[in-house]
Amino acid sequence: MTALPVLQPLSNSEKRCFQACPRKHYIRYGLRIRPVRAADALRFGSLLHIGLEAWWRAARVGGGRFAAGLAALRAGEAEPFELAKAEVLLAAYHTKWKDEPLEVLDVEATFETAIVNPETGAPSRTCYLTGKIDAIVRMADGLVYICEHKTTSEVIEGGSDYWKRLRLDSQVSDYFVGARALGHDVSGCLYDVIGKPKLQLLEATPEASRRYTKDGRLYASQRAEGETLDDYRARLAAHIAEKPERYLQRATVVRLAEDERDAAYDTWMTAKSIHQARRTGRHPRNPDACSRWGEVCEYFAVCTREADVDDPTRFRVAPRAHEELPPPAFPAARTNQHQQEMDL
Repeated sequence: MTALPVLQPLSNSEKRCFQACPRKHYIRYGLRIRPVRAADALRFGSLLHIGLEAWWRAARVGGGRFAAGLAALRAGEAEPFELAKAEVLLAAYHTKWKDEPLEVLDVEATFETAIVNPETGAPSRTCYLTGKIDAIVRMADGLVYICEHKTTSEVIEGGSDYWKRLRLDSQVSDYFVGARALGHDVSGCLYDVIGKPKLQLLEATPEASRRYTKDGRLYASQRAEGETLDDYRARLAAHIAEKPERYLQRATVVRLAEDERDAAYDTWMTAKSIHQARRTGRHPRNPDACSRWGEVCEYFAVCTREADVDDPTRFRVAPRAHEELPPPAFPAARTNQHQQEMDL
């Protein structure tokens, strides 16, 4: 009997990492090195995602959605300011979408399926596609959609480049493939975007900078005391209520046959490039990816030889390359999963 080939899991996050910088991909997925503390932007997005997951799980069983989401946010060890922002956004999200007529079929639905050569239809002998879909829903007209949640600092109002770029986003196409592998005939994707607030806590005006009116009061733009978190929550809630379009957007994203074909080529060619890098042991650096959207790459100090991946104060070794997903169930990946655990 011929042994099954040992396959590597490939997620959309891993594809994007490799496309951005093969050296970063090698450190993150090859060596499984992760920063002890995630970047601020990623940390806040992960926090809000925890609340949204609980909200959607409660929606599936008919429970109290906002209470469930709030409890999930507060169950962790989030910094108070980040928690305050997440709570206000969750409240606004609940108010906006709680009455949408849809049935939640699944939440955090993990899929594993073959990566298929678009030309021949043959499955990859090196990788398989995996991922986790935020939610799968049935609309009032009976059509089934995948639902994807995103947080972003970009402009998300209608007509912005953020939405135009989704035509090129292979994640949506991957999730169409994944949902079908789970048995769902999906018609589109409800793309749920939440804008990150830029409002900061108002601090007390330094003594040396304070200016007073003739009757001894501080100028209106100055403060004798710093803003409390409760006051910040109220100010942020009022701001979002005044400009909800800046913070809460949802659109239906569809995929034409040619869109899916292009995405299939993207995945196939990226998988081949990753395999080539692993086979040769060469992982080129991309300096253009060292700083993106105001954040310096978490491995920048490693690449510039100012830090070492063995430094436990800065880095840890993940138990699996895709620790955010359950252990692989794809048949030809089990041997590889065992090997990864043995490597620890």
